[in-house]
This record gives sequence, C-alpha cells and structure tokens, in this order.
Amino acid sequence: MLPANNKVIIFDTTMRDGELSPGVKMNVRDKISIAQILDEMGVDIIEVGYPGRYEKDFDELVEISHIVKNATICGLASSKQDEIMSVAEAIKSAKKGRIHIYTPITLRESQVLAAIKESVALARNSCDDVEWSAFDASRSSPDFLCKSIEIAINSGATTINIPDSLGCLLPEEFSQLIQMIFNRVPNIDKPHVSVHCHDDLGMAVENSLRALNCGVRQIECSINGLGARKGNADLEEIAIAVLNDGNYQIDIDTSLINTASELVTKITGIRKKKDLVV
Repeated sequence: MLPANNKVIIFDTTMRDGELSPGVKMNVRDKISIAQILDEMGVDIIEVGYPGRYEKDFDELVEISHIVKNATICGLASSKQDEIMSVAEAIKSAKKGRIHIYTPITLRESQVLAAIKESVALARNSCDDVEWSAFDASRSSPDFLCKSIEIAINSGATTINIPDSLGCLLPEEFSQLIQMIFNRVPNIDKPHVSVHCHDDLGMAVENSLRALNCGVRQIECSINGLGARKGNADLEEIAIAVLNDGNYQIDIDTSLINTASELVTKITGIRKKKDLVV
C-alpha cells in the first residue's frame, strides 16, 4: 500500500508563465479552451494569469472561474495589496480558488519579512487557499530563505513554492536546497511544498522529480514546457515519470495529454520540445 502522503499535485502554468514565452499571446477563447482540457485531464491547479498587472488577465480569470468545474483556479500577485485583492475579486465565482503570491527574497530583509507577513495574511482573509513563492530562492541566503518560509507559513500560507527562478541549479544542487529547507524550517510539515523549475539548463523535469524524494508534493509545470526563456518543466514528462515511478499517486488522465499538446501548439505555434529533437 502506498503511503497516505503520496499524492502529487499538478499545478499548470501554461496560461500564465507560458504566455511569457517569446511571441506567445493568448486571448480569452484560447484560455477557456485550454482550461477546459486541463480540467478534463484532472489537473489540480490551473494558473490563469496575473490579473493585478494585466487587465486582460483579470477578465480571463473571471471567465474561467465561472466555467471550470473541478480544478482550483489560481491567479498570481506580488505582495502589493491591490494585486492580491485583484486576484481575490477575479476568483470569487470559482468553485475552488487560490491566491498565489510571490515575494523577491534577495532584497532588504526587514522590508521583505514585513511584506510576506502582511501580504499572506491579507490573502488568507479573502481565500482559504494561499500559495507563497520565494522568488529567486536559489540565490538567496539560506538563513533568510528559511526565516521567510517560516513567516509565510505562520501568516497563513497553505502552499510554499520553491522556484529555481532562473533555471540555474543542477539536480544535486536543487535537491540540497530543498532538503535544507525541510531540515531547517520548523513548521514545514504544515503546508504543501511545491517546486517551480525553469529549463535554462535543460534540468526542469529532473529537478522537479528529484524534489519529490525530499518531500515536495506539488510540481508546477506547463503543456509543451512553455514558459519564460527556455520554458518550464513539461507536464507530460512529469506525469509519465510520476506514474512510472510507482511510489506516488497522480490524477492525470494521460490519454488527453496529446490533445492538450496539439491545442496549445495550434494556439501558440510552439511544439512540445521532444518533437523538436532531430
């Protein structure tokens, strides 16, 4: 029998980080069609956009919140109050909603800690599901990173995300970072812990999978590996690897992945990476 905490949560960011791919632009019809296939596939969290910065993302998040039946609908915000409240407003009609906050943690320590505490607490007043991301975690001070995570959890974060924001870590280095966090943050057992890996070194999938062995239970990824610069971890590669591992549960209907991939390719003009290999 598999252990009780073997469930791997799939967080899709095709419509948010994926839209940062060079030349990619999606309209509301595109995003609705992507959201519907992701929901049918069994994706747990669907991140739609950055509504506090882009008006079109706000409108898209509102529309998709009305339509999606099963997945949690998520929007991104910085630690600014107006951005957080923009997400809260946009997801009001969602059956399940999440506010995803990011805070750069390479800035002045006192300012960052106050921003984390205030922003996470504000989000929790509007939504029971709050994710906090330690932006640029891989280049921050380990002591300060752990302190920031502890404060985010105490302030109400239900998911803690550790991104390799610039895709600069090799698998062993990323595993050491995640293990250090699990060893040093005293309340790390309370939230789900997530990773968001960029593919600048071609290691996004490997880094994400290695993190599962350290205790991570959410992986952030995208259809066709879309994302800023060289992209994100590819959802198909993640899902197949987790299923083949046999030690984890994942609720993705893999028979629909090709349909989703073809849809995203039609919308963006970008094919999945393995199709580009000659």
